[in-house]
Amino acid sequence: MRSFAKVKWWKLTRLLRAGFKGKYNFPYKIALLILGATILAASIIGCISYHSVRRLIVDNLERNALLEVRQRGNKIDRWIGTRKAEIELLANTPPVRSMNWYVAGPYLKSEVNRLQEFQHFALIDPDGFYFTTKVGRALINVGDRQHFKKAMAGEVYVSDPTISRTLKQQSIVPISAPVRSNSANYRDTTAQKPIGVINGVISIDRIAEVVGNLEYGAGTYAFVLNSQGIPIVHPDARLIGNIDQPAPSLLQSADANLAIVAREMVYQKTGILLTTINEAKVYVVYFPLEQAEWSIALVIPSHHLEKELIPLNILAAAAAILLAAAIFAAIAALKLFAENCIRTRTEAILHRLTGRIRAGLGFDRILQTTLKELGTFLKLDRAIFGWYDPRQDTVEFCWEYCRKGLPGRLGIFGATGGPSGDLAARLQRCETILLNKTSAPDAGRPQQPVHLELANTRYATVPVLTQTNRLGYLFAIANRRFATPKEVEVLEAIADSLAIAISQSQLQGQIQDELKLLEEVLAQLRRTEEHLVKSEKMTILGQLAAGIAREINNPINFIYGRLIHVNDYIKDLLEIIHLYREQYPQPVPQIAREIETFDLDFISQDLPETLNSLKIGTDRIRQLVVAFRKISLPDKANKERTNVRESIDNVLLLLAHRLSPQILVVKEYNNQPLILCYPGQLIQVFVNILNNAIDAVNSLDNSEPIITIKTDIVEHFSGRFIAVSIAHNGSRISPEIQHRIFEPFGNTKSWKNFTGLGLSACYKIIVELHGGIFTVQSPVQSEIESQTGGGAEFIIELPIV
Repeated sequence: MRSFAKVKWWKLTRLLRAGFKGKYNFPYKIALLILGATILAASIIGCISYHSVRRLIVDNLERNALLEVRQRGNKIDRWIGTRKAEIELLANTPPVRSMNWYVAGPYLKSEVNRLQEFQHFALIDPDGFYFTTKVGRALINVGDRQHFKKAMAGEVYVSDPTISRTLKQQSIVPISAPVRSNSANYRDTTAQKPIGVINGVISIDRIAEVVGNLEYGAGTYAFVLNSQGIPIVHPDARLIGNIDQPAPSLLQSADANLAIVAREMVYQKTGILLTTINEAKVYVVYFPLEQAEWSIALVIPSHHLEKELIPLNILAAAAAILLAAAIFAAIAALKLFAENCIRTRTEAILHRLTGRIRAGLGFDRILQTTLKELGTFLKLDRAIFGWYDPRQDTVEFCWEYCRKGLPGRLGIFGATGGPSGDLAARLQRCETILLNKTSAPDAGRPQQPVHLELANTRYATVPVLTQTNRLGYLFAIANRRFATPKEVEVLEAIADSLAIAISQSQLQGQIQDELKLLEEVLAQLRRTEEHLVKSEKMTILGQLAAGIAREINNPINFIYGRLIHVNDYIKDLLEIIHLYREQYPQPVPQIAREIETFDLDFISQDLPETLNSLKIGTDRIRQLVVAFRKISLPDKANKERTNVRESIDNVLLLLAHRLSPQILVVKEYNNQPLILCYPGQLIQVFVNILNNAIDAVNSLDNSEPIITIKTDIVEHFSGRFIAVSIAHNGSRISPEIQHRIFEPFGNTKSWKNFTGLGLSACYKIIVELHGGIFTVQSPVQSEIESQTGGGAEFIIELPIV
């Protein structure tokens, strides 16, 4: 398709050839006389036109350069934004939110290897001390750092370059994000405040490398200023400064032009400036970053940007030698200028349309505004957008621009003669079509038939195909000869942008639906998780209640059977005593026979033993009831001081019905202080682990099943912990599922008897609720390891507060 400029050039050269042949002899001679008489004026006008065109071209080049450099600069902004998003995403992961370096450390080290952009990560406590993936626990404090303060205030912050206190003499750029608690205790108001800070470190060399990609040809260079005008990236290393080693601000530079550029950058302005820096004439493109308090400038040599003016300069030189050719060139330049104006206005419409799409405006508003601009630009009578229905062979006009004084034509229209199935083909060929409105008029008010005539050479249609394969049409109708190649090209460009707008509108609707669905699923998952925790506890309580019922039944039957004998013994003793009183002081033969019959010696010996048995049975009932009451009572709002050893003994007492005589329970307790915890939650953890240990030793044909329980005090960098180890020599946990047993619904049992380990709830109780550590080892590398199974060991570490 030939452009507008090529068509006009062809017409002009044809006119000149015809003049020399004599076809247009007289008019052409008159034109030559007029041209000769106006050579002097044309020369002056040519000079003025030259400077005007040069200024317009330079302005256009500056705009294009600013736009292109700005687009490239947005890549830098997106790169920094991606790093911030990665840090913020890490701050919301469960290992980091635990604020336990022994949980988060391995995870962050793997993220360093995965992300590649960061040198290392640091997990900082609220008091400023921290751990890093480089050196582990750091012996210094960063409480005075600005990035730490900003993150503790709840902001994801990109700091100015500084000297690393961990990696000495190395210039880095810290990116910090707050770490918030996900404690299940909603009454705790401090859960909304950051509990720490995660910090990702990027080398300043990496920032310089990213900025260095912002190039605009040979001889260009970029530099970055912070909010005080101090260079943080610059080809001249002597000008670069950071927080710990400040450098002079460019605002006080001896070069006045450079100080002006620095002032514009500090004020967060965007623009392009032709100036002189270091005795060189350059263009400086500057713009601020949204993701950091920085501003970037790109220095472009003027000869590089203005090299497109060389043809114009050659043309001006030729015009100085040949005035006639200069006038001809001026006419051609004016023609080209007109073409450039059309292109510029078209690009302006497309640019505004793209801006509306990026701004996320509603599709109705985008389309109505675009149709109005299109109709005004092309001087149309009507600009219409409609959807084509292939089943009815109709077009529904949904949005319209019409010249003032013309009636609207919105509704459903079909071709004369009904649905023939060829309306789309006729529109594609731009045939003359009479469209009639097919929608039924109001019954209460008679209306005249509504139609729209599309005359050949006076309208153009461009299809708009969406991602849903729904076909739309953009109509342009004028009361003049229309649909030149250039006009159709404008319509096609706008139709492509409208297709993007329609697709984005559809995607936004889908995204909103998906977000709403995800919110519902998340809420359902939370409710399910709470229900699982409660149902797990209720299941345990049901099992314990059944065992306690059996345990209580035996002592009661025992006491009831002994009470019969006690009653008989007492009656016999009373009767003997009564006879003694009658025959005192010497027993008569009758009393002697009674004493011999009742065996008074045996009764006197057996009665204390019977009473002692009653005491033992009653005491066991009391212990069972007390232990059952401790696990059944709900936890209080605040933590309590609890003896871990007593809690384990209570659980073993409650699980006595499951501990067969063959199972050997080995207890190795060390002296330990009371810990601050939720007793009921802790007992729930012990019940889960011991239940699974009993199942494990019973699942194998093990002649000597052993369950070992150990308690001890261990020390880590983060403080002192009480360690509780529960190990068994039963079946082992396979490596394939060992890393998943702490997930919801994680299990190691068969599907036939599936109940789950319940370790997801245990993990939340130990790690998130109590700030402890929960690990598993299988097989067990100890003296209880079995040759067939290998066993498993669950280690719980609770902080001593």
